Amino acid sequence: MVAVCFMAQLCAMPASAQDSVQEQSEEPSPWTLGVALGHGKRINPFVGSDDTRLNAVLDLAWYGERFFFDNGDFGFTLSDSDQLSVSALLVFNNERNYYSSLNNGSSGLDIFNLKRLAQDKGIGLPGIAGGDDLDLDSLSTAELEKIVFKDIDSSLPQRDFAASSGLEFLYSNAWGDWQGQILSDVSAVHSGQSAWVAYSYPWYTRSSEFKLSMGLEFKSAQLVDYYYGVRPSERLEGRPTYSAGSGTNRVVRLSATHKLSERWRLVGVMEREYLGAAIRKSPIIERGTVDTIFVGIYYQFK
Repeated sequence: MVAVCFMAQLCAMPASAQDSVQEQSEEPSPWTLGVALGHGKRINPFVGSDDTRLNAVLDLAWYGERFFFDNGDFGFTLSDSDQLSVSALLVFNNERNYYSSLNNGSSGLDIFNLKRLAQDKGIGLPGIAGGDDLDLDSLSTAELEKIVFKDIDSSLPQRDFAASSGLEFLYSNAWGDWQGQILSDVSAVHSGQSAWVAYSYPWYTRSSEFKLSMGLEFKSAQLVDYYYGVRPSERLEGRPTYSAGSGTNRVVRLSATHKLSERWRLVGVMEREYLGAAIRKSPIIERGTVDTIFVGIYYQFK
């Protein structure tokens, strides 16, 4: 299985290295096209979900005089100086990606809760009709869901992708780089807002770059409730109704790139995202952190 993604923390890493370790051509191309092949994964915090495997990461960007496209983000530069740039952005919310890795239309319940519900219904217990030959411990999550929620559609309804627009600022000096965004849903999917700010400090060797980043991301109640809440119509035994409030996630990331030749690099990233309380308390979430790791080799076509 090969997963191709536009995750900013992976795709931006080789691009940032170009400024420090790539030899500049006389007429640099406005295009950046590259691919990283390797091994990695991103943890899915949802109950009954698969982690996302990362075997291929695509890096695609185009920068014109004002307009630009950078790994899924569209922008227009409003102001640009040596240290500070401000841009208008149109981006797509990646929260929807978690739903793509739910197992078999998962109910959002883990196997332990499903076993408990089965026992509460008398399923698999000696002396109960239909239970004598049923070993609950031998059943998978999907099989237990079919038994516990017989004749009921227990799958967690899918959520839609959302498009957001707003402003981005980038500020750089000798002490590091600051980046921030203020975004609002323009697709009328959840009608929420988000804002984040991150600080990163790069350091260099002759042919390598390392970067440590720390950030905060605020998500409004509308956004969190849409992706992590449980509506009254979605309520099941073991999956209570949940109305989420706003929350703030924290992120720590370490990335590295090492130049092998003009076009080849070794790349790697480790990231941990600490989910805010409003997300952690959701009955369909089982992990309070989301880890991402990737190690591979990157080739730049342009």
